[in-house]
This record gives sequence, C-alpha cells and structure tokens, in this order.
Amino acid sequence: MGRLSALFSRKRLTTAETRLLVDQLKISCGIFLDPTIRSPNIQETRALKILQKIVTRSQRHIIQYVPDRDAIIECSLILVQNYVAHLRLRPSPLKRCQREPFANAKVLFQAAIDLLVPELLNEVIDTILKFLQTENLWHVEFICVEILLFVLECQAPSAPLLSKLIDRVERFLQLSDIGQVRHVLSVLQNVIVSQRWDLIEYSELSKLLRFYHTSVMIGTSRNQIYELRRGFEKCLKDLVPLLSVADRYGFFVMMLPLVFDTDMSDEARIEFGSTVEHAASYMILYDPRNQKLTSDVSPFIVEYLLQCIESEDATRCILACKVLIKLLDRGQHNADQFQSPAVFHMDTYYEIVLATDFTPLQQLLMEQRIHLEHALLQAIELHSQRKMNLEVFYQLLCTLLVEVPGGFTASAISCLLLKVQKKFLYHSIDSQAEMFEQPQHANRIHATIMAVMTLINWIHRARSMNAYITSVLHNRFDHAPSLNPPLREQYRYAAHHISWYDSRLFFDTLEIRYSLWKCFRILEDKIPKPMRMRSRSCDDPRRQLNGGALNLFAGM
Repeated sequence: MGRLSALFSRKRLTTAETRLLVDQLKISCGIFLDPTIRSPNIQETRALKILQKIVTRSQRHIIQYVPDRDAIIECSLILVQNYVAHLRLRPSPLKRCQREPFANAKVLFQAAIDLLVPELLNEVIDTILKFLQTENLWHVEFICVEILLFVLECQAPSAPLLSKLIDRVERFLQLSDIGQVRHVLSVLQNVIVSQRWDLIEYSELSKLLRFYHTSVMIGTSRNQIYELRRGFEKCLKDLVPLLSVADRYGFFVMMLPLVFDTDMSDEARIEFGSTVEHAASYMILYDPRNQKLTSDVSPFIVEYLLQCIESEDATRCILACKVLIKLLDRGQHNADQFQSPAVFHMDTYYEIVLATDFTPLQQLLMEQRIHLEHALLQAIELHSQRKMNLEVFYQLLCTLLVEVPGGFTASAISCLLLKVQKKFLYHSIDSQAEMFEQPQHANRIHATIMAVMTLINWIHRARSMNAYITSVLHNRFDHAPSLNPPLREQYRYAAHHISWYDSRLFFDTLEIRYSLWKCFRILEDKIPKPMRMRSRSCDDPRRQLNGGALNLFAGM
C-alpha cells in the first residue's frame, strides 16, 4: 500500500533537489559538448524524464530564482532542435509514422517557458536567441522557425520577441554580416505569418521601416544592403495588418514624410511607395467604430496628400493620388471598374457598390473642396500628358463619386470637369496648333471628362441629366469619336470628323448646372437601376437541369 501511494504522490521538489535535477539534465543533454558531436551523445530518454520531473514537480518560484534557470531553457532547446531535425530529415515515409523519441520535447519546452513567463519573458527570449546564435542555427531556417513558433504558441506577449528579432537584425547590420541578416529576415518572414502576434505597437516597426527606407535609397544592386530591401518590405507588409487601428494610423503618418519629403530617385520613391499604398489599403478615412480617431487624423492626411498632388514632381503627384484612392476605397474593389476611362451606359449593370453612410466623408470634402479642386486642376495641367497619369486622375475622380455619392460631390466634380474642359478647349485650328503640340493629349482629356460625366449620370440617374449627356455623347459618336473613350495613343480622323470647336460636342456650363439643379433640388424622377443579369457559366447549377425543363416551367 505504501508503494502504491508513493507511486501516485506528487511531492514538490525542494530547491536542492531541483538544482540536482538541472545538473543531471545538463549532463544528459551534453550541454558542455561541441554542437558538432553533441547529437549522438544525447541521452534522450533520460533527459526527457528529468525535464518532465522538473516542469511537473518543481515550484514556480524556485524555478524562477535558481541560478541555472537558463540551463533549463537551453537543454529544452537542444531536445527541441533534435526533434525538429529528426522529423524533417527522415528519408522514409514509413519512418514518419514511427514514434519519435523526442516527441514530448515540444510540450516540455513550452511547459518550461510557462514556469518562467511573464515574469522573466525578456530573459527567456534572450536565452533562446543566444542559443540560436551560439549553435549557428540561423542558417538552418526551418529549425529557427519551429522553435520561435513554439514560443509564440505560449500565452506570453509576443511583441517583445518581434522587438528583439529586429534588434538582432540591427546588430548584424552594424557588423556588416549581411548573410546573417538575410537568414534572420527569412526566419522573421515565416514567423510573422503565424498570426499569433498581439500588442504590437507601431514604434516597434520604426527600426524596420528605417532599414527598409535606407536600403531603398541606396539604389544600386552592387550594394548588399540594397539586396535586403525585399525582405524588409515583406516583413513590413505582413506586420501592418496585425497593428491595432490607432497604431496603424500612427505608422501610416510616420511613413508619409519618408516617401514624399525625402530626396530620392523616382524608382526609389515608387518602390517605397508600394508599401505606403499597402498600408493605406488597410485604412479608411472614416471608421464608425473609431470616430474620434479618424476625425482627428483624416483631415491632416487628406490635406497633406493634396499638397503632394500639387507638386511639380510627377512621381510624387501620381503616388499621392494612388494613396488617396486606397484610403477612400472601402474594400469593395470599386477601383477595378475604373482602370481606364470608359462610357457608363445607363441601362448596363456594373460591379459598383455605392457607399451609403458617407456623411463624415462628405463633410471632410466640403472642408477641403477648394484645395482639392486647385490640386487636381494643377495636377492635370502639369502631369496629364502621359496616358498612365491621366488614368490615375480618372480613377481618383471616380472613386470620390462612388465613395461619396451625394449631390455635393457630383456638383463639385462637375465644376472641376468644366474648368478642365475650358482649359483644354480649342476654338480654331490655329489656336489648337499653338496650344498643343500633340492633339492626342486634348482628345484624351475630353474623353476622360466624358467618362466621368457618364459615371455621374449612371450613379444619380436623373432624366434631364441623362438626356443632355447622352446627346453630347451621340454627337461625338457621329461627328468626333476621338473625343469619346477609350483613350488611344494615336487617333485617326475621317473626312467627316469635326476638328474645330463645335458647341454640340462639348458640355455647356448652363446645361450642366440646370441638370444638377433638377436632379438635386426639385428631385425629378429617377431612371430605374438595371438588374444584374445572371450568365449561364460552366459552374451555373441551371446547366444541370434537363434541356426542356426551363421551357416547360415557362409555359412554352
């Protein structure tokens, strides 16, 4: 009876007993041996039993204060390292089904960590990273990834691990050890995807952002730091979605001056700007759940981007437009419908989702209306010669109309389009030759104006507006098709095409104002919205019906 009770008893270990077991564990794991000869000399069964006794029977306060607590983590890492290596390196599929001697290493490793965190979290992480460095394991990336994932599976805060990994990158950069930096970045990329991060602050990413900014600005493939830019970029793009809303806004505001106010080449600005666009795609200018935050930050962001749109530097201007488009988009992929100017027909269904709750954004546009109009007028005048640039301006205007589909937006953009038309309108063949070296530029401008006007017409569906815009559209189809979308690099003119000013081919200010007045003031009847037509694709379940079933159902 005494033996049975002793067998099932869980008597707690004293400090002396715990220290004795730790000494035995170090001998069993061969902690004093060189890493190259340690693996065959590990007494795995004995080491696992000792480690299990330590983590199950030792008291928490004793484990945390014994001098050899780091040795417990280090021995656990040796067992985990062998477990991961043996699991990955088994050549035969049959051997994968066999019981691994180190199978309990992961569980015991995490149990040892649980006894030390959160009180000694920093010390635990330092011990792990020191072990990876001492054992020269950074180049064996899959083992490092598995070990760090085991740490993240514990309930300890994960932000300190990220901070210390970034510090490790900084240390290797100071030592000019580019190979180690590349390995650590690769490990970090694989660890980030685990989605077990929490409590990350944007200040933790400031170093990583600085490294990426420096690597991009160097701008030569002969420099080894320049070759690391893809690793920094991927880490930043993967970490941005894991930030809280407030930290994401703070991180975004920190990135803006780096991309727009730093003196760098166009290629570097575009490359760094892709990360800014990625961050903007996870943000919106107004979030109902964080009203105070967005109401404080959004006006500053919009005003700053409008100043960048006014820039005489084409790259800075176009990039600011793209970032603003990402901020305005609600994730409905409306921007996919506005890749290039096209006519929006009233009786056609388009995959466009109009916003419904846009009052705060409309208020913001009212405050910035004069600045927005001036910025876009200057941008179109300076940078619309390239077809690609003009398509970006078109996409921004269409996104504004869709995300803030109110009367104010339609009226403001209509006024802007009329001013652009007036600026690029020619009244005679002689004046045309003086104002434009390439008539194609003017044609693309007028075609873009028509595309945006048809979108306003499609959104608000007013009968008077539709009648007037359709008449101008049809007159252009008959007499000057070069003034309608799509945009072309070269235009061909037939003999009957009008190549001078004709009032029928351009929008009249009074007619547009009258149409807007009838649409939004007297609220005339709207044209019904078109229904979405289902297409009989290969995956359509209706194809499974009998050929005559639909006819029979329809009474034919």
